[in-house]
Amino acid sequence: MAVKILATILFYFGYGSYYILLRPRFVDLGATYFQILLIDSLPAFVALTSVLWGRLADVISRRLFLLLSSLGGIFVVLLGFSNRIGTLLFLLLFLSIFASIAVPIINSMFSFSEDAERSFAIYLFAEAIGWTLSGTIMGYFSNNVNLFKLGYMVSGLAWALGVIIFYQVFTGGLAQSSPSSSIFKVHLNKNLVFLAIGTFFLEFGIVTSYGILSVKLYDVLGRSKFLYGIVWASVPAFLSALVSKFYGDVVKKLTPWKSLVLLSSVYFVNIVVLTFSKGYLMAFFWVLPLWNFMYIAHYSAVTKLSLESERATAFGFLNSTLNLAVFLSASSGILADKYGRMLSISLGLVSILFSLFIFVKLLGGVMGDVKILTEQ
Repeated sequence: MAVKILATILFYFGYGSYYILLRPRFVDLGATYFQILLIDSLPAFVALTSVLWGRLADVISRRLFLLLSSLGGIFVVLLGFSNRIGTLLFLLLFLSIFASIAVPIINSMFSFSEDAERSFAIYLFAEAIGWTLSGTIMGYFSNNVNLFKLGYMVSGLAWALGVIIFYQVFTGGLAQSSPSSSIFKVHLNKNLVFLAIGTFFLEFGIVTSYGILSVKLYDVLGRSKFLYGIVWASVPAFLSALVSKFYGDVVKKLTPWKSLVLLSSVYFVNIVVLTFSKGYLMAFFWVLPLWNFMYIAHYSAVTKLSLESERATAFGFLNSTLNLAVFLSASSGILADKYGRMLSISLGLVSILFSLFIFVKLLGGVMGDVKILTEQ
């Protein structure tokens, strides 16, 4: 487990280092709200293929596809050597192919445990450490052009090294679909699909609202990339690392379904507060560690609603759902450019309310499917 933790830290250091400062870089380059939201939406369009990559990995070889995804480190490096919006988006597009291959397989590696909630809490603890380091280091490096480029080079190496370590420690004995299995024959029960629908609306609301509000945050912090890196990523990630074990225990006690109901409510309230708060009060509410609570709940739910032999497929399905929501959130950027950001934020809040309704409905019918899958 210690080696997996190291690999996770390295991978998400590489991931966070290129991603965290793209929004302020785009703002400084004069980008519109639409272009800023493309930072999430364009890669998300590519990541819609995650369910296909996950299925191919289940049928062919999870280790092989892990190794292939290490090539994403090359594009991380290249992102540090351009200041043209079009070029940055082009590189981001190709990088996202390798991210969409890696993430479902890495997620699935932590699901093969009797105590899945604890395993995911450890995983998200390590992920949070990676984001904390990337936000702090890249925020500091942003004050010097040469250091900034060096940071991207180190980040690309960290991405590749993290994936290669995962490849080396991957347990080959895990249940996997036989090579003769049909790529298109997969068991997706109705509650997993219902979970995905609720997840879609929750993610759409979060990305839409936080994407627009991140520009406000950058202004609140005096357009300092260092402070933005600290507040946007380092502090919330550090706090998330501190509470990951607690969140794992909460999800295990409440069940992932009740946890998702609670999360939808908390996110709704927090976005309202962020919308109307000013100055450093906004920064305070921004750093609340919510994201890893959400992902522990999601990962636990997917684990309970999927067969072990199709685990990468199920996580690919979740990742595709999340990224479909992110991709469509670009539409809110068009609305913000034309009518102002309040309309887009309101759209995000309505979407979160809809997810709350779906998760409440999911509570009643999920236990039967969990029992069936457990017995198989």
